[in-house]
Amino acid sequence: MTTAELVNEVTNYVNSFSMKPEEFVTAMNKEHRTLQQSFTKLCLIWLENCADADYRFDGRNEAAHQMANLLIGEFQLQNDNIKPSNFLPLI
Repeated sequence: MTTAELVNEVTNYVNSFSMKPEEFVTAMNKEHRTLQQSFTKLCLIWLENCADADYRFDGRNEAAHQMANLLIGEFQLQNDNIKPSNFLPLI
């Protein structure tokens, strides 16, 4: 599967009325711990992207930008402006 195909699968899932985030989290909890760590790193990198001043947003994703900016900004204030994703090694 290509990255573009994977992104398409994820966006189809989150665009569905049948999306069940709690079920997704429960299933992810059963995955290998290294895979959980890698997934968390991917999520942090996405949040860092959303928090970036160059991130393009409008009314549909403005709240995501604001929340990411708050979360990432607060972390960086307490950790010498280091990106949180840098704290997660591949184990």
